[in-house]
Amino acid sequence: MSLAKVPVLKEFGKAFNSTIKSFLQEVYLLRFIGLAAIIFAHSGPPGLLFQLRNFDVPLMVLASAMSFDLSYRAGYPYLQYVFKRIKRLAFPVWLFLTFYFLGQFAILHSGAELSLKAILGSYALIDGIGYVWIIRVFLLVALAAPILWTFHKKTPQDSRFFGSIAIATVAYELLRFIVFPHIQGGPNQLASLFIIQPIPYFIVFLIGLRMRMMGKAQIYTLAAVNFAAFVAIGTGLYLHSGGIVQTQVLKYPPELYYISYALFISTLLWLLSRQIWNRLEQVRAKGLVLFVASNSMWIYLWHIPFVKMVQANFLSKYLIVFSAAFAIVYLQNWVVSNLVLPRLHSDRSRKSVKALLMG
Repeated sequence: MSLAKVPVLKEFGKAFNSTIKSFLQEVYLLRFIGLAAIIFAHSGPPGLLFQLRNFDVPLMVLASAMSFDLSYRAGYPYLQYVFKRIKRLAFPVWLFLTFYFLGQFAILHSGAELSLKAILGSYALIDGIGYVWIIRVFLLVALAAPILWTFHKKTPQDSRFFGSIAIATVAYELLRFIVFPHIQGGPNQLASLFIIQPIPYFIVFLIGLRMRMMGKAQIYTLAAVNFAAFVAIGTGLYLHSGGIVQTQVLKYPPELYYISYALFISTLLWLLSRQIWNRLEQVRAKGLVLFVASNSMWIYLWHIPFVKMVQANFLSKYLIVFSAAFAIVYLQNWVVSNLVLPRLHSDRSRKSVKALLMG
């Protein structure tokens, strides 16, 4: 008798698949919220709204950790993994930038964004046209992910795991305080951008890896600890400066004040994700959320020219920019699915094109 036909095992398989599906839906919801908040920030909202949404990038990192923990398997050749992640994250950006600069040259012929410094800075994911630093963060986190995942798996005790994170956080804050003032410019700035500044996002990724196996009580505790850290640091900054300091001020490089607020909001969103998803199903919006989350890279890239072009109040600008980027990516997916992929005869070519142009 086949094991697949054993009733108990069949029911277990259905329950397992249902659990995984539910989990992935909630992860995609977090990714959708993160992207929506990032584009919202770029639309120029007023101070309070700008502060409230300042959890977006850590939320995206947290969501990527949750899905990574589900998909990654030990023993995968690291160099193959690195190339796969570069192809998945950097290649689409470089392709977009090529068309972006060609379009700029065709329309404007010259300008600050067509300088050699801006072009090279953009391709290097440093600055350039702006907005590409987020891709640098995601790429560096992705390259470190297998190492972080290994530590997560080899440290099953929560006390040791979070104790190590606490030590790493304190060590980073000391390192940032001592070293950062000396590496803000010149060649040393690369050390800051590619080595020091990603560390807090590595810590967020580690927390995301562990959250999938944490109970609600533990996640509430995590939220409370981060809220307490945020309030304590915020109070100290208020007493020192004489006014409320937004977390945005301490985002480059990320400091504990910024990270603790982002983790507090992110953990609350994770706790509420199932209820939010159920509401989306009731209003039949889950397809929109899944499409945006599945195509977050290209929607983010296409929002860049629109956020630069559109001049309107922040809410109108947000709706126009998000809708325009969504429409272009929807069309892009349709063209690739219906006109490009059917003409490709190898699975390898189809996978490469989908990785480059869809996602």
